[in-house]
Amino acid sequence: MRARRPLIFILLLSVAALTGACAEQGREPDQPGNGRSKSTSPPLTWDGKEDVEEAMQRAARALNTVESESAFREDSGTTTLAKGLSRTFKTQSQKPYTFDISCQTPSAHTLTLTLMRGDAANEWDVECGDREADQFNIPAGTPFTARTTPAGGQAEGIISWRLNTIGAEDVQDCTDDITGCES
Repeated sequence: MRARRPLIFILLLSVAALTGACAEQGREPDQPGNGRSKSTSPPLTWDGKEDVEEAMQRAARALNTVESESAFREDSGTTTLAKGLSRTFKTQSQKPYTFDISCQTPSAHTLTLTLMRGDAANEWDVECGDREADQFNIPAGTPFTARTTPAGGQAEGIISWRLNTIGAEDVQDCTDDITGCES
């Protein structure tokens, strides 16, 4: 029986040595010490209709989160990230408006929203995947345009938006996010 003990000891040492060598070879590309740079993996994609439907539900929840009780929906819609948004809205009511926007994508993405009226324009970053939509105050008056740059044919994602009138008491911070407000 004593002869087996050194054999088991040698076997365990061999397994440990092999395991250590395999672990060294299996090091991830972004770990230091292996001489390779961090690899870039392909972006995540949606697998089907269910993923898109879930994204639309998340966008609706994000839009509902910022909607005030005095809000009255004037317009709403959804477009794809690949197409982008380019739409002009009439703002003829006497009440102020909010333009609410939510972006949902399978991977991290930021889009730039440009709000324009006449010669005035202002750009805003919109983070996709936020649980709360971005909300912009727009005073009544001449039509304004909301625009995002199309992300291209391979980009997956949706952009959902709403244009609401609200009571003057619900306008927060800046009254005109197109012309901007000084702090």
